Amino acid sequence: MNALILVSALALGQPPASFHSPAPLAAKGDVKAGSPLVHTFELVNGSAGTVTVTKVESACGCLRRGLGAETLAAGQKTQLALEVNTLTQPEGQNRWHVTVGYTLTAPGGQPEAKELQVQITANLIREVAVSPPQLAFSTAGAANQTITITDKREKPLTITRAASSSDFVTVEVAPAGGVPRAQGVVVKLSATAPAGHRDELVVLYTDDPAYPELRVPVRVLKRAAGAVTATPDAVSARFAPGQAEVSTLVQLRAPDGKAFAIAGAECDRPGVQVKHSTGSAALATVRVTVPQDVATAAGTCTVRVKLADGAGEVAIPVSWTAAKK
Repeated sequence: MNALILVSALALGQPPASFHSPAPLAAKGDVKAGSPLVHTFELVNGSAGTVTVTKVESACGCLRRGLGAETLAAGQKTQLALEVNTLTQPEGQNRWHVTVGYTLTAPGGQPEAKELQVQITANLIREVAVSPPQLAFSTAGAANQTITITDKREKPLTITRAASSSDFVTVEVAPAGGVPRAQGVVVKLSATAPAGHRDELVVLYTDDPAYPELRVPVRVLKRAAGAVTATPDAVSARFAPGQAEVSTLVQLRAPDGKAFAIAGAECDRPGVQVKHSTGSAALATVRVTVPQDVATAAGTCTVRVKLADGAGEVAIPVSWTAAKK
């Protein structure tokens, strides 16, 4: 076991004598998809200097991260808790990498930027299907979407109640029925929700102890009335077998028909490509491209389009399925 840990540490490029995780690889084996997958890594400052954690990053939006102490003197330890929303991940073998960026300041020296990596692996087994596994709202008014939970087992689960992380997002649970057993859940965004972008969460509670709760991420972009709108208001990239990339064209329009211009566009996920039209017109376009190397697992991000002359910005939620080889 110790040999395996040492090999894993070296494979991930973490010298045991410096800031490191004694067990940087958490192999979880077979895991039922739907319930959150949780693991806590121990991080140790084995150097003679001071370590300051500057970032904890993952390419997958399915990960929630919680870090203990951010500054560690020589010999001190902290914990990094990771929670994977397996509901949004593909069935089969999965790997989730997390990069911890930090500065190491040796006694009498200057801070030096470094990184270490930890990862979780698991073979996801899907018995319960939630479609879609995540929601995205982009609207200037009220809106609603329906989630369908399907369970093909002999003793299917039932959603008993639901909760939301926002007072502006409400949830209604419909009766279950049919063969295979299916149950609908309607998620509603209130017209009174404030303008802006937020990440919310809907939690579905069940009567099955193996799946006590199902967590559905909800990305909300509430636009101010009269603002420039995007069509489609959210991008969903679905990869076909062997497809190298998926590209979607988004059109931007002002409801009053006036001309406007795009000052710039960027994405909060490295690797997702964004191009936009130039010049001033009543219609502008943005092309969003998700390449295969980004879509090693299902994920989400946001493209932010900045408008010229202080006219604000348009946020476009983007999601993708795992690329199929």
